[in-house]
Amino acid sequence: MILKKQGIITIGDAFIDFFSTTSENDTFEKKLGGATVNVAVHISRFQIPSYYLTKLGTKEDSLFVRGEIEKEGVRLKYSVMDCNKELSAVHVHTGINGERQFHSYSNNTPDLVLKEQDITLDAFHNKKIFYFGSGTLFHPEAKKTTEKALNISKKMNLLVSFDANIRLQRWSSEKECRNVIKRLFHTIDILKLSEEEVLFLFEVDTLEEGLKRLAEYRIPVVFITMGEKGAYGLLPNSLVHKKGEAIVAIDTNGAGDAFMAAILYCIHEEGMPTTAETLSECLISGNILGGKVAEHVGSLPLLKDYRQIISSNMK
Repeated sequence: MILKKQGIITIGDAFIDFFSTTSENDTFEKKLGGATVNVAVHISRFQIPSYYLTKLGTKEDSLFVRGEIEKEGVRLKYSVMDCNKELSAVHVHTGINGERQFHSYSNNTPDLVLKEQDITLDAFHNKKIFYFGSGTLFHPEAKKTTEKALNISKKMNLLVSFDANIRLQRWSSEKECRNVIKRLFHTIDILKLSEEEVLFLFEVDTLEEGLKRLAEYRIPVVFITMGEKGAYGLLPNSLVHKKGEAIVAIDTNGAGDAFMAAILYCIHEEGMPTTAETLSECLISGNILGGKVAEHVGSLPLLKDYRQIISSNMK
C-alpha cells in the first residue's frame, strides 16, 4: 500500500517576544515568536501534521518555547537541542498612542544554528510541503542547511513554499539580500511576498512593474499581500486580485503569517491552484485568516476551529 503524503515541514528560528504590558514599558509578557513558528502553529491548528526544524537550548527560555510549541501540537522530533544555545529575543514597547513598537533585538548565540548534518532524509519522508523563509538565509551555515533541506525536498517531490519575510537589518547588504532571495525563484513552487518586498527585490516603483518581472520566473503560484488592500495571486497565465473583508485591525503583527498558513492549508488539502477560480479560493482563505488574526492582539491569538473559520466565511 502506498502511503498518502501528508504534513508540512518548516525550518526556521524560534524567538521569544517580550511584549510591554504598561505604558512605562517596565513590565513584559513573554510570548512564543518567529514568523516560521507562527506558520507552523497555524498549520497545526488546521489539524494538519506540522513539523518544525530548529535548534533549541536547554535553558529556561528554550524550555518555555519548546513547551509552547508542543502544546500547539507542532512536532519537534527532527529538531536539535544544544545546551549552549540561547534563543533570540525581541522586545516590543507600547507607544504613547497605544501602538506596539519594535524596540530591540538580541541574539547571544548567533552562530549556534542548525547544521547540514542535523538534516535527515527521514524528516521529509511522506511529507507534502516544505516551508521556509529568509530568516535562515543570511547566516552562511544556516543558509547551507536550508539549501540542503530544499534540495532534499525537491528530490523527494515535496512542494516547496517560500515566504521572503525580509528583515534587512539582519543582512550584510541590500544587494546580498536581493541576490540570495531571487536565486531561489527558480527552485520554488509557492512564493509569498508583500507589496513592499516586490518593489525592493526588483528595484521598481510600481507593483505593476514588479509583477511583470516576477512573471518572467514562471513560478507555479505567487501571492502578493497588500494589507488592507487585499492580495494578488499570480499563475503563469493568470492574475487575480481579492480584497479582504473590512475589519477593525487591532494588531497586524503576524497577519501575513496567518495568510501564508491558510494558503498552505488550501494547497495541502486541495492541491496547487491551476485556474483563476482555485487561485481565488486560496486568496479568500488567506485574507480570512489574516484578517481574523489582525482583529486580535498578538500573532497567535486563540481562535477556535480554523477550518470552520475558513468555510463559514467563504463567499
